[in-house]
Amino acid sequence: MKKFRSLFAGLFVLSFGIFGLVSCDNDDTPDPLKAIVDVSVHDLKVEGGVKYGIYVSAIANYDIKSVKVTAPGTGGKVYQLTATADKKQFVFIPQTADFTTDLPVKGDYSFEVTSTSDEKFTGKDAVGDEKLTPIVIKTAAMANHLLKATWDKVQNGDAYLVRLYSANKSELLFQGTLLASDKAEYEFGATTSGWASGKSPVANTDYVVELVGIRYETGATADKGNNVQFVTTDSKTIKWE
Repeated sequence: MKKFRSLFAGLFVLSFGIFGLVSCDNDDTPDPLKAIVDVSVHDLKVEGGVKYGIYVSAIANYDIKSVKVTAPGTGGKVYQLTATADKKQFVFIPQTADFTTDLPVKGDYSFEVTSTSDEKFTGKDAVGDEKLTPIVIKTAAMANHLLKATWDKVQNGDAYLVRLYSANKSELLFQGTLLASDKAEYEFGATTSGWASGKSPVANTDYVVELVGIRYETGATADKGNNVQFVTTDSKTIKWE
């Protein structure tokens, strides 16, 4: 039996949650190459408005050599994904210059995943034109050694997530539980489940709290973590007390 995992929406891609697929074969027959693929649209607040870019992820049950993703349409843009620390996961994370005022092309994005043994897997993931208005942190304040974040619910949002990063946002230190669409606040402290291994907050230290709003693909009823349409984020620097 071989088991492989996917990470919720790819990166950031990277760690919304973990879902599993299991395939079973007899000991003499290796499993074929399989992959979970996802393309999601993310927003970026800029002076005077909002821009949009895509995050792309492919996670396989064997080590990957390369992943090529082609946008829909004649002469669709080609994205070459790059490896993460996990050799079974490749991603495309847009840089600031990759964001545009227009939404990414709507339609099926085609994946070609090649393993290190040159086995190939092909698949598709649909991107729609549904989006969310930019989410905004209303308050993020410390009280009794707990950090509480509040926000206004985003229309058509399906879920929310709160994270804590190092001051330069280079390291994800904490990730809360996935919150339902009717939630508009979250509180956590040093003993709350969700801290990275060996990590805990340090008093009088600056951190970045990030709020994430999520919309799933229209019609997605199962495995929603691998069927994300749109992600909106906001962040704020706080001092842990």
